[in-house]
Amino acid sequence: MPDDGKAGFLDDAGKPLPLIDKVIFSRERESIPRWNKFLQGYYDASSIGSDSFDQAVQLTGQGEATVSEGMQEQGIRLETTVAASTNYLGFNMLDPVVGGVGKRGREAARKLRQAISIAVDYEEYVSIFANGRGLPAHGPIPPGIFGHRQGKEGINTVVYDWVNGRPQRKSLETAKALLADAGYPGGVDRKTGSQLVLYFDVTARGTEDKSSLDWMRKQFQKLNIQLVVRSTDYNRFQDKIRRGNAQIFEWGWNADYPDPENMLFLLHGLQLKVGSEGENAANYSNAEYDALFEQMKNMENGPQRQHIIDRMVNILRHDAPWSWGYHPKDFALYHAWYDNVKPDRMANNSIKYFRIDTELREQKRREWNKPVLWPILVGVILLMVMLIPAANTYRRKVHGAALEARDLDDSIARSQGTS
Repeated sequence: MPDDGKAGFLDDAGKPLPLIDKVIFSRERESIPRWNKFLQGYYDASSIGSDSFDQAVQLTGQGEATVSEGMQEQGIRLETTVAASTNYLGFNMLDPVVGGVGKRGREAARKLRQAISIAVDYEEYVSIFANGRGLPAHGPIPPGIFGHRQGKEGINTVVYDWVNGRPQRKSLETAKALLADAGYPGGVDRKTGSQLVLYFDVTARGTEDKSSLDWMRKQFQKLNIQLVVRSTDYNRFQDKIRRGNAQIFEWGWNADYPDPENMLFLLHGLQLKVGSEGENAANYSNAEYDALFEQMKNMENGPQRQHIIDRMVNILRHDAPWSWGYHPKDFALYHAWYDNVKPDRMANNSIKYFRIDTELREQKRREWNKPVLWPILVGVILLMVMLIPAANTYRRKVHGAALEARDLDDSIARSQGTS
């Protein structure tokens, strides 16, 4: 990339590989000891857990992440990258409510899905539950993969407006208008007069996930839709997805290779989960989209392929088989002695390029882990202070015993003299 030379990634160009002799991996069962050992310099790199996020990372006024002052003082740097992944909220297109039956039913269901996509605020979700480590998605293709559009030309115009140079989620009033057009004014089914009830299928969750499920219920409550959470174990959940018995569900995908085909095939008609056992968990099918996919999938990257991808993504945004969710961000910390680190989720052969400044590492370890002797000295003094009363008591006891013995001897001697 253009800035690689300035970043020092070309300093070792031409040197024999690998640049290090040995790699040692250690398993830590608990996160706190692992984090503390990283801060002491015994681990070269570390991920960032939610417990230590505030200690390690601070956000600038523009929302950019940087290391905290404490980390800067230790020479620790932060590397971030958007993962070639997507997490989304899926709608089962075979379901009569969110998928629709017949042309009129499908149109109403599409507007319902669009309304939900606007109401579910993934900017808020990323901020609360991912410590800002995510990028709200505007389609299935994550940044860094060909076909992804940046800026104004890349926004999902069904869900967002472009305001002051950045995407802004459409108002709740827009979502409510779509909901009314779908036949649910104010969240009430026009045909039955009852509140609309939808079902959210998730894998079995512990108490730690209660807050995120409550948050999701509140997103639907904005539209006066009652969301019922149906929690099962993972095997049962997969079976429901395979049979098409789920209504709304959480799902995700990690790209196997850096090509848009590997993301766009997730909504291809030949990949239906029901009947074909493919990866299209939403069971979405659109003849125009499928024809464009067949045309695009083996093309070389270029303007023509980009044009086809743009059309495909716009079809998906209009049909809204997913509420697009977010692309996770990977955050990792590295010590100053750890060089040639360029995060890349698609490359698994990067260890041979890493370089370690072992002298700097040893220097910093000694500096950060100097033996602390004053607690020992304080302990000795406290022990002596505690022993002084005991020694005085013992001395008085011995002295008293000696006096008693002397008095006894004197008494015996007087007794013998009298006799």
